[in-house]
Amino acid sequence: MTILRSIFYSFPVQLVVLHFRNHLVMLVQWVILAAFSSGLAGRFFGMHYLMLTPEYWGKVNFLSFMITGAAYGVAVMIWHLTTYLLCSNRFPFLATLSSPFTKYCLNNSLIPLGFLGLYLAASVWFQWHDELTSSTEIMWNTTGFISGVLIITFFLAGLLHVTNKDIFSLKHPGAFSTKPGFRIRTSGHRLPSVREIQLGVTRWRVHNYLTEDFRIRLVRSVSHYDPRVLERVFKQNHLNAALVQIVALMLLMVQGFFMDTNLLRIPTAATLFLLTSLGFSFFGAVIFWFRQWSPFVIVALFLIVNFITSLGFFNYRNRAYGIDYRTEKRAEYNYAALEAMASPEAVAKDKEATIEILEKWKAKNATRRNPRPKMVLICVSGGGMRSALWTMQTLQKADFVTNGRLLKQSTMITGASGGMLGAAYIREAQLRKYYGADISPISPSLIDDMGKDLLNPISFAILSNDLFFPVSSFKSGNFTYRKDRGYLFEKQLNENCRGYLSKRLSEYREPEEKAVIPMMVFSPFLINDARRMLISPQGVSYLMRPAANKRLEKQVEVDGVDFGKLFANQEGDSLAFTSALRMNCTYPFILPNVWLPTKPGVEALDAGLRDNYGVGLAIRFVHVFKDWIKENTGGVVIVHIRCFDKVTTIKSSDNTGALGNFFSPATVVAKITDMQDFEQDAALSLLGDVFDPGKIVMLRFHYHAVQKNREASMSFHLSKREKMDLMEAFYSPENQASLKALQQLLR
Repeated sequence: MTILRSIFYSFPVQLVVLHFRNHLVMLVQWVILAAFSSGLAGRFFGMHYLMLTPEYWGKVNFLSFMITGAAYGVAVMIWHLTTYLLCSNRFPFLATLSSPFTKYCLNNSLIPLGFLGLYLAASVWFQWHDELTSSTEIMWNTTGFISGVLIITFFLAGLLHVTNKDIFSLKHPGAFSTKPGFRIRTSGHRLPSVREIQLGVTRWRVHNYLTEDFRIRLVRSVSHYDPRVLERVFKQNHLNAALVQIVALMLLMVQGFFMDTNLLRIPTAATLFLLTSLGFSFFGAVIFWFRQWSPFVIVALFLIVNFITSLGFFNYRNRAYGIDYRTEKRAEYNYAALEAMASPEAVAKDKEATIEILEKWKAKNATRRNPRPKMVLICVSGGGMRSALWTMQTLQKADFVTNGRLLKQSTMITGASGGMLGAAYIREAQLRKYYGADISPISPSLIDDMGKDLLNPISFAILSNDLFFPVSSFKSGNFTYRKDRGYLFEKQLNENCRGYLSKRLSEYREPEEKAVIPMMVFSPFLINDARRMLISPQGVSYLMRPAANKRLEKQVEVDGVDFGKLFANQEGDSLAFTSALRMNCTYPFILPNVWLPTKPGVEALDAGLRDNYGVGLAIRFVHVFKDWIKENTGGVVIVHIRCFDKVTTIKSSDNTGALGNFFSPATVVAKITDMQDFEQDAALSLLGDVFDPGKIVMLRFHYHAVQKNREASMSFHLSKREKMDLMEAFYSPENQASLKALQQLLR
C-alpha cells in the first residue's frame, strides 16, 4: 500500500491527474493524434497514411521520417512549455531545484511517451503490412523518426536549459519567515501559501520526483525561500516558453506563404504535429490569462473571427480559376435566366451541333460490314483515388481487349469525383496519340502517374495555409487568385499527370467536335438549389431538364445549368480544365467549395451528391437523341465503372439505443448513393421501353476487394497493398463476364 501511495503521489503521476482534471482540451489533441495514427479516425480520408508513412518530395524515407520526428519533438516541447505555464505555480518546489524546467519535462513525459510508443508500433505495422516495406527500410525509417525527435528535443531543451534561470542563479537561499496568508503569484494565478504546503493541505501533494539521471528524490520544503525570488524564476521561465511558441506559429505561417516551394512542403504528419503544438499554445494561453472565463473567451474569439472573415478583404472563398470574378461582371442566376438558357431555340441549336458531332462519330466507326455501330457511353463513379485507378484499369484493359474500339466508339463520358480524374487522363492520352505523340492510352505508366499521392499537398495546405488566411496569389488566364488547398490540388494533379492537363476548357472543343475524343460532361452539385452545373466545351442546354413532349414540357423543371451559357460574359471558356475536374470532385471539407461569380452567389460541390455514377446524365442524353440513335446506331452500350456495392447488407435496428434512435434520421445521408441507384434503375427501365429489346445494354465493372483487409479507402492516397488489390479485382468472374460481353458487342 505504501508503494502504491508513493507511486500515486509521484510527480509524473500527479501531473497526469492534473492534466485530466484541468486540461482536457489539450488532452483531446493527443487523443486525436492517436486516433489518426491508429486509424480509428480519419481512415475514410486516409489520414493514417499521412501519419504513418510521411512523404517528402514524393518519397517515404529516412529524411521524411526525420522531419516528422523533429516536428513531433517541437510538439512535445510546446506541450511541456504550455503545461509548465499552467502547472508550475501549483508546485513551488520546482523553483528551488537546479534546472527546474528540465526536471519538469522529464516528469511530464508520460503522455508523450505513451503516444510515441503507439505511433511507432502503428507505423512499423503499416509499413510492413500495407506498404510492403522491407525490414531494413522500416528500421531505417524508424531510426529517422527517433533521430528527429532527439535532435530537436535536445536542441530546445539545451537552449532552455541555458536561458532558463533557477533560484541559484537569482538568489541564494536564506532565512525567511512566512507571513499568514502570503501567496506566491505568477501572472493570472494564485499559488498555495508556504504554510499550506508545510501543513500538507495543498491539493496537489507530491512526495517525490525524477531527476535527470532517473533517480527518485523526495520533495523538500520551500519555506526558507523568498517567495518573490520563486516568482521571478517562474516568470523568467514563462517568457522563454512564450518565445518558443511564437516561433512555432511563425514557422507554420511561413510554410503557407511558400507552399509552392517543395523544400518547405514538409510531410503532412509533420505539419499536423506543428499545428497541434499551436493548439497547445493557443488553449494554454487562453486558460493561463482568463482562467474560469476561458470557455467564454474561446467561443467569443471564434465568433469574432467568423465575423471578420465575412468582411471585405478577409472574406475569402475559393474560386474556379480562369473566369472573371469582377463584381460588375457577375452573371444573373435566377429561374427566369435558367429558363432562357433552356429555351426551345437554344436547345434546338445545341442538339443540332451535337448531332453534327454524332455524324462525325458515325463516319469514323461505321464499316461496310457494320454500318450502324454501337454507341458507347462511359459512366464512372466517385470514390477518390481508388475510383481513379479502377476507372483507368478498367478502361485500359477493356480498350485493349476490344482492339481500341471501346474508346473509339465512346461518344460521352460522365460521372463524379475520382472516376472522372482517371477518365480525363486516359482521354488526354488518346488525344495526344491521335496527334502523333509517343504515348498510348493503355500504357501502364498512366496508372502509375494517377496513383501518385494527392492527399499530402491538400492536407499540407489545410494545416499551414487555409486554417490561417490565404495571402499568396497566382495568375490563371487573365485574372489573379489566391493560393489555397484547391490551387495546390490542381497543381499536384497536373504535375502527377506530366503537365498534360494544363489546358483550358475551350481547348477540348475542336477535338470533341471532330469526334477525335468522346465528349466529357462534368456535373458538380450546386449547394444553393440542388441543381447541377453542366460543364462542357459544347452547348448542352438539352441536358438542363428531362426530355418531355410538348404537353409536359412546361411541367418539367430545369434541374441543370449550362456553364458555358451562364458564364458567356465571364470568360467561361477560359476555365482551367483542372478546375472543372476539381469542382466535380470537391469532397466536402477535404477540398474547398467553389464559389461562382453569379448574382446571387452560388457554390459548387462534389457531383456525387446528385449523381455519383453519371448514369442519370447518360440516360438523359440517350433519351434526348433517341431518334438519331435508333436510325444510325445498332444500340447503346452503357459501360458502368463503379466502386460501390450495388446490393448492400441491410443493417438491423432491433438493438439500437435511445441515442442511436435519436440520430438515426441523420444516417439517411449515408444512403444517398443507394437512393441514386434506385432512381437510375427506374429511369433505365423506362428507357428500355423506348427502344427495341437488346438495344440498351448496361455492363457493370464493379470493384470488389479481393481481400477484405486490402479494400482501398476513399482517399486521395493509396497504399501499395491497396493498389495491388485494385489491379487484381479486375480479374474477378463478374468483371471478366462483363468484359467478354463487351468484346462481343463491339466486334
